[in-house]
Amino acid sequence: MNTADTYQQILTELKNRASVKQSTYRSTKAVFDDLKSVLSRIGAELQRDYHAKDPSVELSYRENNQFEAQLKFSGDMLVASMHSNIFQFPAEHRIRQSPAVALDPTLAYCGVIYIHNFLADSIKYNRLADVGYLVARIFVNRNKQFLVEGEGQLGFLWTDFSTQLADWDKLNDIAQQAILQCIQSDLIAQPFAAEKALTLDQKQSMIANSGYPTGKHIGYRFAAELEKENNPS
Repeated sequence: MNTADTYQQILTELKNRASVKQSTYRSTKAVFDDLKSVLSRIGAELQRDYHAKDPSVELSYRENNQFEAQLKFSGDMLVASMHSNIFQFPAEHRIRQSPAVALDPTLAYCGVIYIHNFLADSIKYNRLADVGYLVARIFVNRNKQFLVEGEGQLGFLWTDFSTQLADWDKLNDIAQQAILQCIQSDLIAQPFAAEKALTLDQKQSMIANSGYPTGKHIGYRFAAELEKENNPS
C-alpha cells in the first residue's frame, strides 16, 4: 500500500469511526441532559408531595457539572453521571447481536450513562472510603437507540436495542425504577467478626472522615460478570 492509499484509508476511518463517535457523543449528551431534567422534575414533585407529610425527609436535586447530577431522598443519594468517551462491545454482547447493528455495524458505538446509589452521608461527610453501588447503566447510540443493564426490573424492561428510543417517558420510567431500587435497598450491618479488629491507622482515618467506612450492598452484578464467574476462561 502506497502513501496515497494509506492517506485515503485514514480519511475513510475518520468517517467511519471518528465522525460516528462524535455523533454518538452528541446524542448521548442530549439524552443525559433529558435525564437530568427528569430527575430535577422528580425531585420537585417529591418535595411537593411528600415534604409536607414529613419535613424531616430531605429531598433535593443538584447538578455538580455537565456530566453529573445528584438526587437526594432521605439517607440515599442517586448519582447520575455520563462518561465522556464512546465505547464498542465484544462480538457476543447483545447490542452486537441486535438487528439494527446487523444492518449498520456503526450503530454499536455507544455512550454510557451510569446511575449509582451512595449513602447521602458518604457525600455529606466526604467519607472517601465509602462505597457506592451501580444500579444501572444506559447505553445510547447516535440514533438514541438504547439498552439498560441493571438491578431488578432495570435488568429486563429495556433490552430491545433495535426498537426503543430514549425519549422523556422512558427516561422517567428508568429514573423512577432506579429511585425505587435505592429506597428498597437497606443498609445491612456487617457481621461482628468483620468489625472486631481495628488498627490505629483505621481509627485515625475514621476520625478524619467522620465515621466508619460504609456502603450499601444491593447485590447488583451485571450478567456478563456472573457469566464470567460461571464460565472462567
